[in-house]
Amino acid sequence: MYYMKCAMNCVGNETLKKYKMQFEQCNQNFDLLFSTETNDDDFYRKVIEPGHIYETGYPRCLCWLDNNDKDKCECSRQALIYLYSQLAPNKKINVETKQTITKGAKCCVFHITVE
Repeated sequence: MYYMKCAMNCVGNETLKKYKMQFEQCNQNFDLLFSTETNDDDFYRKVIEPGHIYETGYPRCLCWLDNNDKDKCECSRQALIYLYSQLAPNKKINVETKQTITKGAKCCVFHITVE
């Protein structure tokens, strides 16, 4: 529960508003949202399996937490769950951490499954 509260504090305002606006512009279509250029150097999005699995990632750690690396990665995962659950409250959203900078990868990668 701690991580979800942290995530909501982190992305619950301006970031959520931005995502909601983008989702509406994409006619509430995850495939379109994840295939639209982000024009943001801090993250990317792409479709893995249309209508079901998506990927997002960061080229650097964006978390401001001073806690240990595990906390940062879990908070990021929870932030993604929160954001996409807010966009599609009637869908089940699962987020899997695929790789992280804190574990030696070149970027953080998460898979988002929408059911």
